[in-house]
Amino acid sequence: MTVETAATRSTTPGASSGSGPGSGPGFAARVAERAGAGGPVVSILIPVLAVVAALAVGGVLIAFDGSNPLSVYREIVSAVLTGNRGFSDTATAATPLILIGLGYAIAYRARVFTIGGEGQYLIGALAGTAWVTGAGLRDLPRWPLILSGVVVATLAGAAWSGLAGWLGVRFGANVVISSLMLVYIADSALAWGVRDGIRDPESFVNQSRQIGRASLPELPGTTTHIGFAIAIAIVPLAAVLMARHRGGFRITAYGHNPSALDANEVSNRTVIILVMVIAGALAGLAGIVETTGVNGRLGAQASVGFGFQAIIVALLGRLNPVGVGIAGLGMAGLTIGFESAQREFDLPSSLVGVITALIVVFVVVGDALAGRARGDR
Repeated sequence: MTVETAATRSTTPGASSGSGPGSGPGFAARVAERAGAGGPVVSILIPVLAVVAALAVGGVLIAFDGSNPLSVYREIVSAVLTGNRGFSDTATAATPLILIGLGYAIAYRARVFTIGGEGQYLIGALAGTAWVTGAGLRDLPRWPLILSGVVVATLAGAAWSGLAGWLGVRFGANVVISSLMLVYIADSALAWGVRDGIRDPESFVNQSRQIGRASLPELPGTTTHIGFAIAIAIVPLAAVLMARHRGGFRITAYGHNPSALDANEVSNRTVIILVMVIAGALAGLAGIVETTGVNGRLGAQASVGFGFQAIIVALLGRLNPVGVGIAGLGMAGLTIGFESAQREFDLPSSLVGVITALIVVFVVVGDALAGRARGDR
């Protein structure tokens, strides 16, 4: 299926070029267009080489800082693979990245470039926490309380993301901008919630009550909560959706040629709302899982950037659900490993952020070079 011209796409709601509601960042658009181009080998090789190149440049920066790059990287690998809690910590850190990254990947396959996962994550955490700590509800049996909290958080995230999609299809609002602006509103809603709405009356700081019996149990033999198993289970479900289900075909078809999809009596607006709702639902799920599985209560500092880091996870995963799962584990492992290396070698705390940014740069460069080699314009 060929990609239509920019002139055709700019007239379609949710298109990724022009000023339509789905207009997105250039690097995300290029990854969406070229993910899978040139075959699976090239699609896998580009992010792998990007990671290697970023680590090589990172090694130079480490050397300039006065440390041995090989020793630092050995410590990173050791912390993740052989540390007492290396794998458990990596799995825990990867859970929200995988969930939000899967939502981004599905939306980006349709070239609907939402970047509001952080806001949907916060709204899901806020709504789910308000539910499980609410008067008359927090005394429910454990599993009904957990499951109902998950449902509430998922629906809240879906509604928050769906709002950005609705603004796009109804008023032509740019999804990138509207989803990002909703992040700031969600952050303000969180601040109000923990200060007034769901604040623990016995606490001297702005935070909710303890999650209590709504806390997620751990996987047997690990210190990782069951949210990780949920995230991993969703990966093949998303893969089947995109590869085998009619809805997944429509999402992919919309990303390539929305005019043809519309001509076949499938509303483009329905596809936009659908992918936004899916992305928001997964982000809201990530919010309640992180709160009930890790933090134990909701505080004003709940926004830690998972929604933005997951964009990189989706792009590194080539918008493929299995790739997103692998990329999420890799990004989490890099973060956990560098935290250990930072303590051991007194490295700058910003180093992992620099290497992450370099990975994105090298992915984009690799895509550009591969496209030029194929003769793409």
